[in-house]
Amino acid sequence: MSEISFPIKDLTRRKFQTGLTILGLTICTSATLFLVIFGSNLGFEIAFLTVGGRLTSGFSNIFSRFILVVGFLNILAGAFITSFLVYLTMSERVRDIGVMKAAGCVSGSILGYFVTELSILVFLSCIAGTIFGIGAYYLSISLLNVLGFSISQVLSLWAILLIFLVLILVSHIFGVLPIIKAAKVKPAEALSPLYSLGTTFELGRAVPSKLGFTFKVAYRSLVRRKSATGQAIICLALVLTLTTVTIAGGMIANKTTTNYVERAIGRDVVLVGHPKLIERYVNLLSQFFEAKEMESIDYLDSRYSISNSRVSELSNISGVLMTDPRLVLGTIVYEVQGVIIDPERPDPYILVGDNRSAEALVVGVQPERVINEWLIFGRVLNETDVHSAVIGDSLALEMFDDPQKQAIRVFEKNFEIPGVCLDPLNNGKVVYVPLNALSAELGQLGYNLLFLKIDPSERSRVLTEIENEISGKNLELVELNEVLGRHVSFLNHIWSFVMFLPLFSLVTATLCLLSYLMLSIAGQQREFGIMRALGAKPRSIMKIIFTQALLITLISGAIGISVGLFVTFVFLIPEPVVSQYTLVSVAGWLLFALGLLCSSSLYPAMKAVKKSVVGAIYSV
Repeated sequence: MSEISFPIKDLTRRKFQTGLTILGLTICTSATLFLVIFGSNLGFEIAFLTVGGRLTSGFSNIFSRFILVVGFLNILAGAFITSFLVYLTMSERVRDIGVMKAAGCVSGSILGYFVTELSILVFLSCIAGTIFGIGAYYLSISLLNVLGFSISQVLSLWAILLIFLVLILVSHIFGVLPIIKAAKVKPAEALSPLYSLGTTFELGRAVPSKLGFTFKVAYRSLVRRKSATGQAIICLALVLTLTTVTIAGGMIANKTTTNYVERAIGRDVVLVGHPKLIERYVNLLSQFFEAKEMESIDYLDSRYSISNSRVSELSNISGVLMTDPRLVLGTIVYEVQGVIIDPERPDPYILVGDNRSAEALVVGVQPERVINEWLIFGRVLNETDVHSAVIGDSLALEMFDDPQKQAIRVFEKNFEIPGVCLDPLNNGKVVYVPLNALSAELGQLGYNLLFLKIDPSERSRVLTEIENEISGKNLELVELNEVLGRHVSFLNHIWSFVMFLPLFSLVTATLCLLSYLMLSIAGQQREFGIMRALGAKPRSIMKIIFTQALLITLISGAIGISVGLFVTFVFLIPEPVVSQYTLVSVAGWLLFALGLLCSSSLYPAMKAVKKSVVGAIYSV
């Protein structure tokens, strides 16, 4: 019991340093855990190539990349924050180590004592972070349900255990490094009042006098503490990278995924058809954010058909900009193997794919009249295509190894695959084929759904004329803007929850900067006392401390923001949509973050100047 009680008493005696370390690692643990279990519950997991869940594989890919990068940065930030704060603590306890060594303690015992303290801090932080992360998850899911999105609350215990163990392991590995370094200090050095861990008396290059006295003193103080300054810059740069990825990535991803959905569904589009078939189509769209059980339906029932004359009548209404008649039905589709020729191999013919099958929604379209503008990997259908098909992203990932090198069989006919589209319809399990080819395979002509692109400036009049035209003909209309609004709202709410993470990142960055400044001020307290005795005003001391914080923040910000933006634009989001407003918002938030960091230095600065001159000069 005594072996643990002494480290616990020691930690409680140093409440401020202990609290900072626990708070920093707790925030990283809770943020990482929240992201992983929140994402897995909505269908986007760290294993982002997993098919299934609420979102299509294309959307899931974007969310999962975000979770993967931010989760990794959170774990790395937690490890570096632990290492940095432990290093600062050991810098203040070098003299304790000297006393322990002078009393006969061997390095192994000293190492074991401080590792025990580290383990207590890490376990407390990870347990607290796990509790807060699970609490944030339940709160977010409950809010989504209150807002009308049917989300089940299923905790992934394996994910929780994995994150917990990884953070404990990584934090121990990084946290023990400064302890080993401090334990190697010689007793004579440790007991010397002039010795400080990681401090050098070399001042480096001379600072130009034009930069002023305040800058020179701040710069020399940073250079003297090369090790601590370097670790502070690395730690802050990592946290600011995380902050940038979260802010920039979150805002841009929100705008981009919203744009993808709008292109896939279409804005100012009216759907006309039989009430039962329209309900089925809307439910298939809504599976993107709310899975529903649906009864089987005969799509080719004659009651659902729409005649050519009806299409002509509706297309002739003033204000109807485009008319897109379609034939929609559900069936099982089959993968067709492809062949790749590699002349450098002994056997130049390589088979691609297998013989998989899946149930999908098949949509016959007239390529020249399609109103959707999906995000396409490859190309869209054109008027010359006869036996070609564009397939949804989830179907492509579930059934095919290389879709554009293979074909898909629909009703015993093989269709080449020129492109893959990002489409929320039926969770991405959809096949678009030329209507003529589909009609030929079915042996019947006609349509069962009609999409009308209308002029938004004449919306009320156009809708009234359409309703008058279809009145009494067993047809109804639905504005897809309502469905689109639900999709956009769902995406916005998800990203809104994610956007709380930069606040946690800023708190951890502030903790690191405050810890560094307090260590720096402790080492400079006597110098500040002498300066004040010689006539320096408290404002001058505060300027020096603020300049130190400003230099560290600017260097860390330049590194962290550059790396964060690079990761966001190059790795996170395919074909990002970036508006001027988004850029201004991202820049504003990042400047706010840097300003907040610099402002946090005022607290230790004010605390330093409140000390009396005599007390500062004779501080130990």
